[in-house]
Amino acid sequence: MAERVESQGFYEMLWDCDHCETKGLLGKSQRHCPECGAPQSAIKRYFPTPEDQKKVEGHSYEGADRNCPACSAPMGAKAKNCTQCGSPMDGSAEVAGVVKKVVAKPRRTIWPYVVAVILVLCIAIWWFFIRKTDATMTLAAHRWQTAIAIEQYSDYEDAAWRDQVPTDATLPLCIQKQRSTKQVPDGEDCHIERVDKKDGTFEQLKKCHTRYRSEPVNDDWCTFRVRRWKKVDEVKSSGAGTTLSWPQAPASQTAGTLGAKRGGARTQTLTLDFGGGKTCDVDDRTWRKYSDGQKVKLEVRARSGEIVCSSL
Repeated sequence: MAERVESQGFYEMLWDCDHCETKGLLGKSQRHCPECGAPQSAIKRYFPTPEDQKKVEGHSYEGADRNCPACSAPMGAKAKNCTQCGSPMDGSAEVAGVVKKVVAKPRRTIWPYVVAVILVLCIAIWWFFIRKTDATMTLAAHRWQTAIAIEQYSDYEDAAWRDQVPTDATLPLCIQKQRSTKQVPDGEDCHIERVDKKDGTFEQLKKCHTRYRSEPVNDDWCTFRVRRWKKVDEVKSSGAGTTLSWPQAPASQTAGTLGAKRGGARTQTLTLDFGGGKTCDVDDRTWRKYSDGQKVKLEVRARSGEIVCSSL
């Protein structure tokens, strides 16, 4: 998210005199102490309180001050010679800036206990519910169940958003209803930052991010009738062994006739039964892989003895 930055102008840094202890001198306007004449020390500059800050009108930033190589007095960026001692400013180093100190919050000591509790819980869950061990079981029986859906051709009521209503739907009745939400601008969240320009001033910046709020997006929710084949029942068959049989589905009736019925989708459930209520529903390949009475090596949950069916 883009940040909007607005300059609110330049303000004087403050400094305290090392010689006579005069305090709150202006960093840009007072390069020497008005009480004793001592030169300003750039490392003594600091930010004023918001109530005491003084704006520098018409300030044109030219660059950071540089320390005189001979007397260490801070000079403007364009100065060729030190106004304090007259030494050339060639090779002079830029003064150090003031960085706003961030007060570190005391660290909470509770997090090691939280981590320890979570670790103990993870180990307990693994030990009691996930941990596996190898086992050998005898396959008691193959069991199966087959089913055929019974579909009926009729008028059915359904509901959907307007853009999802089938073209052959009849009697649509629509109401306004919330479908989603959207984010819309709702002002800004701003904070003030003060940046030491290292020339005796600081720039006050207002930094803002757009704040958003959620608004509902409404659409038409429609109830309608549509003529379709739809599952209304199913017939089932079940048994043991590896030979499956399918139940008898009703004969398909004339398509397009209201109330007509036909056989629909076919499904099957194949189960390996190891006795004692321990079973696994598997695919056809796995189901036919084993024989009744065969000893099968597999994995079980160490605590419950439940079969890990994926190990078959």
